[in-house]
Amino acid sequence: MSEAAEKLGTMLYLDGVSVAFDGFKAINNLSIIVHPAEMLAIIGPNGAGKTTMMDIITGKTR
Repeated sequence: MSEAAEKLGTMLYLDGVSVAFDGFKAINNLSIIVHPAEMLAIIGPNGAGKTTMMDIITGKTR
């Protein structure tokens, strides 16, 4: 599937997102595509970056 076709009809598209706090990489090169009617779960241990990812999506963290 082409990159343009993958973006068509997507609800959320993140590509290569990285966030660092005082040199600590909370998220490094995150890529995710969520399509309509798709349900995904984000799982991981404490400190894996789940909340930071949600803060990026909502605009709380830039």
